[in-house]
Amino acid sequence: MRLQKFLSQNGICSRRKAEALILEARVTINDSFAKIGDSVAEGDVVKVDGRRIKPLHKKLLVVMMNKPRGVLCSHDDAFHSGATIFDLLPKEYAGEKLISCGRLDKDSQGMLILTNDGDFANKLTHPRANIVKIYIVTLRTRFDAKNIPLMLNGIIDDGETLIAKKIVPLETDEAGRSLVEVHLNQGKKREIRRMFAACGYLVHRLKRVQIGKLKLKNLKPGQLKVLDELEICKLFGKNVL
Repeated sequence: MRLQKFLSQNGICSRRKAEALILEARVTINDSFAKIGDSVAEGDVVKVDGRRIKPLHKKLLVVMMNKPRGVLCSHDDAFHSGATIFDLLPKEYAGEKLISCGRLDKDSQGMLILTNDGDFANKLTHPRANIVKIYIVTLRTRFDAKNIPLMLNGIIDDGETLIAKKIVPLETDEAGRSLVEVHLNQGKKREIRRMFAACGYLVHRLKRVQIGKLKLKNLKPGQLKVLDELEICKLFGKNVL
């Protein structure tokens, strides 16, 4: 088994993060520094930062969280002293080594998926999966629908193409704040905020309400729900188990 897959399957990190750990010389196989492309055989001793990683034989666990605003999608951050999503997990999940399938920035809220299986996380977040995520965005000012073609055709920002799959204006309140439904099938850093900023808008609230065909529904901020097989399939829009 490839080393990156071994680390992800055992809940250490995603395959992409595993590559970074290997390049940083933080991973060893039988006390020799690992290289990209190395494989792990039965009986090999794999360590990350000197700690041995024992193969896990566990049942797939997939959890949906309604992430509150102000909470970071990370285990730790030297520049952030507040809570992380892992601080919100009940004690019974302490041994599961849950990882986040993608992220929401600190100021955003809504649907977040966590799992104990790195391969599952990779399937859900890989660009080839082409999974649509739906957000409700509250703007500080009235939205002009003339910006929709620009956002659907793509906006170049800092060398990246920011593009929405679908934009649906919803309503504008008495204070002039517009609600807009945004569909994305990619996930660049702070993509929605950057896209609206390029059109002259500031985002007041951003909430993810759906991934694939699975909706957030009635979970309160900070609450969790363990997904059953049908709900997991809805994330992908087809039976992948």
